[in-house]
Amino acid sequence: MSLFEWLGESFNPGSVGGVTSHDNDRSRTRLGAICTGVVALGLCSLPFFVGVGRNGLSLERVGITLAVESIYIALAYYLKPEPDMENIGWLGGLMDHPFRYSDDVNRFLLFVAVVLFPGRLIGIGLVDFFRAFRQNETEG
Repeated sequence: MSLFEWLGESFNPGSVGGVTSHDNDRSRTRLGAICTGVVALGLCSLPFFVGVGRNGLSLERVGITLAVESIYIALAYYLKPEPDMENIGWLGGLMDHPFRYSDDVNRFLLFVAVVLFPGRLIGIGLVDFFRAFRQNETEG
C-alpha cells in the first residue's frame, strides 16, 4: 500500500466486497447428482494416480495429499468470496487505481474466488452425490 492509496482512500473511500457462506440450494435429478459425483470423485483421486506414476505411493504421501485436498475442498465449498466488481481498478481491472487500496482488497477477493472455484465445483458434486444416496436410503 502506497502513501497515495492511503491519502486517496481517506478522501474518497471505495466499497469492498466480503466473504459469505455458500448455500447449496439446487434441485437436481438423482442421475445428474450421481454423474457429477462420479466426475468429482475422479478428480479427487487424480492426485493419487499422479503420485503413483511418479514416485510410488507411500502412506505418508497419501495422508498429506488427502488432508490438503480435504481442507481445500471444504474451504472452497463453504467460503464464497464476493468482490465489489465496481471497485476493481481502472479499465475494468486492467489498471490499478493509484489512490485506492480498497480495489486491491477487491482484486485479492477476486483472486481467491478464482482459486477456490474448482474446489467449489468438486465439493458441490460430492455433496450432491452423497445426498442422492442418502435420499434413496430414507425413501426405501
